[in-house]
Amino acid sequence: MSLKRINYWLIASLCFFLAIPSEPALAKDLLQLQWGYDITNDGQSATSSYSMKSVTDAMGNESLLVTKVNKNNDYYIDSVDAKTGELLWSIPTDNEYTLSDDGYMFIFHDNQVSAKHIATGQIRWTASLPGPPEDWRLYSAESGSPGENGSLYVIADSDDSKSSTLYYYDTNGNLSRKFKVPYFMQQIHGDVIVGSTFGDHPDLYLISLTTGKKIKTITGGKGYNGIKSLSDGTLLYYNIYKKTLTLKGYNSTGQLKWTKQLPYKENSTELFALKDRFVFVDYKNKRIKLYSSSGRLIAEKAYLPVSYPNMALDGTSLMFTAKKNGNNELIIMDTSNLDVLYTYKKGEFDLNEERLFLNNTTGLYILSDEGRTLVSTQLIK
Repeated sequence: MSLKRINYWLIASLCFFLAIPSEPALAKDLLQLQWGYDITNDGQSATSSYSMKSVTDAMGNESLLVTKVNKNNDYYIDSVDAKTGELLWSIPTDNEYTLSDDGYMFIFHDNQVSAKHIATGQIRWTASLPGPPEDWRLYSAESGSPGENGSLYVIADSDDSKSSTLYYYDTNGNLSRKFKVPYFMQQIHGDVIVGSTFGDHPDLYLISLTTGKKIKTITGGKGYNGIKSLSDGTLLYYNIYKKTLTLKGYNSTGQLKWTKQLPYKENSTELFALKDRFVFVDYKNKRIKLYSSSGRLIAEKAYLPVSYPNMALDGTSLMFTAKKNGNNELIIMDTSNLDVLYTYKKGEFDLNEERLFLNNTTGLYILSDEGRTLVSTQLIK
């Protein structure tokens, strides 16, 4: 697809996507094209895409990973430079993989795991998975939990699912640490492993990532129990039972800091974990609330999202549609204070045709034209 066609598409799309602010304080919002990436390779292949992820490495290089499928139903990943829209590399996706937050792809294949630096496309290291090959046929990339700077943790469950073994590959791919715990390891948050007794047992265990020793048992209740983490080390334990969400804040040593009882509505209530705060979408009371990691209410706004809220790729803003005066509007909020940054009125906006990926407080990626074009835009006033 030529740039001329991309510009034509963008102008056409603005006919129904251009904003008319609903609040007098908001200036007129516009979209400014930065670049367009043609997933079809200038029409040479009948490819389409409906998935995109963003990864930023330690040097600040942001790469967009676009999963695409061609006319033969072969799947590929294109790595696109987020600043220029340039294709960096492309690989088949017949292997399983997991991504780190600091710019690495860990590829699992043939009883081996490789660490690929996403911005450069270079393989940093390749190592064998522990144990005989047949032991790893039951495991996928979900067994891997990325560490920092190209390191990796791999969790192996016992045959009876009553214990787990943790393996650690350092930044050079050396298997340098191993320990076994009598729990089922679920996930890793910072320096803490969250474990449980396999099955529907409500109790969760906080385990030291360094020593493998249990730090604390969190006694769960009826219903669904889980944990999210903030990047400042705060653990958010939540229990969902009937119409109540019980939320507790723990520090990394397992000390309980605060407890909240929040209203819960099935298949609607949302909880987003950020750096040192979290966003709670209260569908029952039609409110969006912002809390600090200490449990203090920072701000709240009266909105009822009619679509699933989407957090920006860098966590600095939140996007959702809301109904006002019988019409749907696209709202973009600042997650530091819940101030409304942009309001877009839509006439015939079809999310099945256009997929939006909020980048930060000013950027928006649009996967358009039935998944054949990725467009980078800037939200300006």
